[in-house]
Amino acid sequence: MFDFHLSTLAIFAVVPVLGFLIFIHELGHFLAAKWMGVRVLEFGFGYPPRMVKLFERGGVEYTLNWLPFGGFVRMAGEDGDEEDPHALPNVAPWRRIIVMLAGPFMNLVTAVVIFAILMMAGVPTFTGNAEATPVQITAVAPDSPAQQAGLQAGDVIVSINGETVVGLQAVIQRITENAGKDITLVVRRGDEEVTTTLRPRLPDEIPPGQGATGVQIQPYTSDKNVEIVRYGPVQAIIGGVKQTWNTIVLMTAGLVQLLRGLISPKVPAPEGGVGGLVAIGRITAEVARQGWRNLLNLTAFLSINLAILNLLPIPALDGGRIMFALAEMISRRRIPPEKEALVHMAGFVILIGFMIIVTFMDISNWIAGKPPIPGG
Repeated sequence: MFDFHLSTLAIFAVVPVLGFLIFIHELGHFLAAKWMGVRVLEFGFGYPPRMVKLFERGGVEYTLNWLPFGGFVRMAGEDGDEEDPHALPNVAPWRRIIVMLAGPFMNLVTAVVIFAILMMAGVPTFTGNAEATPVQITAVAPDSPAQQAGLQAGDVIVSINGETVVGLQAVIQRITENAGKDITLVVRRGDEEVTTTLRPRLPDEIPPGQGATGVQIQPYTSDKNVEIVRYGPVQAIIGGVKQTWNTIVLMTAGLVQLLRGLISPKVPAPEGGVGGLVAIGRITAEVARQGWRNLLNLTAFLSINLAILNLLPIPALDGGRIMFALAEMISRRRIPPEKEALVHMAGFVILIGFMIIVTFMDISNWIAGKPPIPGG
C-alpha cells in the first residue's frame, strides 16, 4: 500500500544522496576539463532552469539552478561551437578520455573515502561463536515458503520441530533434511514467540539465488557478542580500497549475468532486479531509518554503481564518448562531431525512454505494496 509518509522520507533521503554523488561526478569532469585545456563555459549547482548567476571566474559562469539535484558542467563544443580550438570535440582524443574518465573516477574515490570513514568510526564486528549462537533471519524473499508462513526479517529461530537449534550449520542441516516436508518453526519476535509451519522446497523447486525456505540468515548479534573495531587512517584507506574493489567485482559479475540473461533465456537472472530513481528513493528511505552507518554504506554502494554504469559503452554516457575517442585514436581519423552528437542524442532518447519504463514499474510496485527491487 502506498505510504505518504514513506514517500516524503524517500524524497528527502534520495535527493541529498544522489545529488551529492552526481555533484561529485560532475566536479570530476570539471577539474579534468580545466586540467586538459578544455574550455568550460558553466558549472551549475543543481539542474536548469537557472535561478541565479553566482559569479564568473576564469571565463566560467558559476550558477545556482532550481532543481536541487547534483550539478552539471557545460563545455565548449557541446552547444555546436566547434570552431573553438579548446572545445571538447577539438582537443586530442586522449585528453577527452581523461575528461570522461574523471567523473566515474571521482565516484570511486568517494566510495573509498566513505568506506574509510566508516572503518575509522568503528565497524561492528561479531566476536561470538557462530555455531553456538541463535540464528536470526535478516531477509525474506517474496512468494517464498518463509513469506507465506509469515516469517519476518529480525525473527530469531528458537526451535525446529520442537528441537532447540543454534548455529548456522545446524539450522541449514535441519531444513535440508526436511526438504519437501512440513516443519514446525518457533521464532522469537520481540518479546513474544511465534509458531508457524512451512515446507522447505526440494532442490528442483528452488529459484536461482534463493535457498529452500527463501530466507537469509546470520548469527544473532547483541551487545554481548559484537565489538566496535576501529581502524587507523592508513588501514582504513587500504580497507576502503579493498571494499571498493570487491564491490566493483560483484557488481560487474551481476551486470554480466544480467546481460547474458537478456541474450540467452537459459542463463538465470542475478538475484534482485532492475530499479530506477523511485526504487532507489524507497531503499534510501528505509536505510536512512536504520542509522547513519547503513546510509553511508548505501551511499558508497550507489557511488560505485554510478561509476560503473557511466562507463558502459552506451552513447550519451561517459563510456560511449570514450569509445568514440578510442576509435579516433585507433583509426587516426577525425569522426565528424555532428555525427557523434547525433549518435549520443539517439542514445540519450533511448535512455530516457528506458528510465520512463522503469519508473512506471517502480511506481506500480510501490502502489501494489511490492518490494523496491523485485526479488530483493
